[in-house]
Amino acid sequence: MNRGAVVNFFSASLTSVLLFCISGIFASLGLWISVVAQSFVGVIWLFLAYFSLKNVRDAQFPDKSLFFVARDFLGVWVLGSAFMVSNGARRLLRRD
Repeated sequence: MNRGAVVNFFSASLTSVLLFCISGIFASLGLWISVVAQSFVGVIWLFLAYFSLKNVRDAQFPDKSLFFVARDFLGVWVLGSAFMVSNGARRLLRRD
């Protein structure tokens, strides 16, 4: 599994979610042109996340579903996050 693809998928997904949140804030302020613009950019980032997932599936798991690849991405992300947290905790507890 390519770590760059996992990071790309999660950063694109998080960016699209944050852009939709900003779009909601703009809607509450009545800034409708900004709502349309932020929603459009959020959809573009969502497409980036989708095609990142689809390209990995086509290259590495051609007979699996997108849900399988997304679950695999989540597993890689959780293991990487757990490794970083445990490494940081080990360094913190081992200080001299």
